[in-house]
Amino acid sequence: MRIEKIGMWMFGVNAVINWTLSLRGIIDPVGYAVAFGGPEPNYPFVLRLWMGLVFMFGIMFWETSRDVRRKAALVKYNWIEKTITAGAVTLGFFAGEVPERLMLLIVFTNWLWIPPLVWFDRTLRRSQQSAPFRGEDGMGVSWG
Repeated sequence: MRIEKIGMWMFGVNAVINWTLSLRGIIDPVGYAVAFGGPEPNYPFVLRLWMGLVFMFGIMFWETSRDVRRKAALVKYNWIEKTITAGAVTLGFFAGEVPERLMLLIVFTNWLWIPPLVWFDRTLRRSQQSAPFRGEDGMGVSWG
């Protein structure tokens, strides 16, 4: 399978995951927190803001999935976003601030995705560096 096809699927799936998981948090942050076993938040707007950012990253992932070579500069932000989110939630979990259900969700939507995303980022960068310059941008598009 070509690297572009792998990227299309990886980033497309991540976009859908982000959109799906963030919508309820945007619409009903209190119900969302309670659904994952947490208490009603004191500041629901913070959860709404976080979910809004998750939704926005989903848009960026979708954009990346449409043309991974031309959007290669955006690829690293997928694993960076997941690492920041996973790290913050995991620290919160070990501090007793995050319920088990939310930690389990983070394992499946973030921690398990980080290694393949880092692999993809490195593989894509290597493939772009090793492509011979032929008066084209490496994707068959002439500059002149």
